[in-house]
Amino acid sequence: MPYWDIVTRSFTIAWKHKYLWLIALFAGEGGTSFSFSYSQRMKGNPATVASQVSTWVNDHAGLIAAIGLAWLLLVVAFFILAGVCEGATVRASAEHDAERPFGLGQAWTSGLHTVWTIVRFRLLVVALYLPLFVLTFGWIAGLLIAIVKGQAAAVLALALSAFVLVLVWIIYATYLFFLDRFGNRAVVLEELKAVAALRRAHGLLFKRLGRFLLVWLLSIAVGLVVGVILACFSALLVVPIVVAAVLSSSSGPAWPLVALGVIVLFPIFLVVAGFLAAQSSTYWTLAFRRMDVDYAPATYAYPAAPPAPQS
Repeated sequence: MPYWDIVTRSFTIAWKHKYLWLIALFAGEGGTSFSFSYSQRMKGNPATVASQVSTWVNDHAGLIAAIGLAWLLLVVAFFILAGVCEGATVRASAEHDAERPFGLGQAWTSGLHTVWTIVRFRLLVVALYLPLFVLTFGWIAGLLIAIVKGQAAAVLALALSAFVLVLVWIIYATYLFFLDRFGNRAVVLEELKAVAALRRAHGLLFKRLGRFLLVWLLSIAVGLVVGVILACFSALLVVPIVVAAVLSSSSGPAWPLVALGVIVLFPIFLVVAGFLAAQSSTYWTLAFRRMDVDYAPATYAYPAAPPAPQS
């Protein structure tokens, strides 16, 4: 299997076809996430605070329900959008790997063609993660109960079992990671249904375990190198802004300079995140296409992708 060729070719395809950056950013395979939090300091004893919270919740129950519904609809909308973008990115990467002309419109049509199968597949993967969370919740609950009851032996036993819990998390989560990466591609490139794609990914994993592990370790090594490069590049951009903000704080508020820095750096962050998401998605697509192919290094030819669905 041409392991290094997968790395170089994934970077080449992602760089040449920049529309992949946009759809890959929303496909849900990258490490980018956005979150926000809000906190308010409340004064008084616990009973007063509880009363204030209860009163506020009762007075604003409708607003809370509306915000919760809007947030749920937003999550569902982005989950479906991620399914469309996943199918679009995988299909586009395979078509460019086969060196056939392909564009954003065709990619979007392909994503729409497989979106509901991708959604069902991802819900199955989420369901497979539930035993891990149940196990972790049970361990935490048991530890808290043992601490409250002062059962030192139980606390010690649970503390020692944390190593086993972490090991189970690593092995099982890695297994599900492979199922997710290759199952999505079985849906898009082999047009399998959700359950059949899971079986395909599972069978391929144990049939080509050595290749899987080498591809995975190579992706980690490349990620570390890219991470170091990005850290150095980020330092070159961020450190001057921080220094300027500290120096200007003596003569006035520094927040305008910080805000300007965020406005300038955020688009750069999105562009870099999009490119890396496109490269990562392309890498796993290329690996999937080569994973089950027996080849001779001197005569190896890139496997052809199935025809794209017609709009």
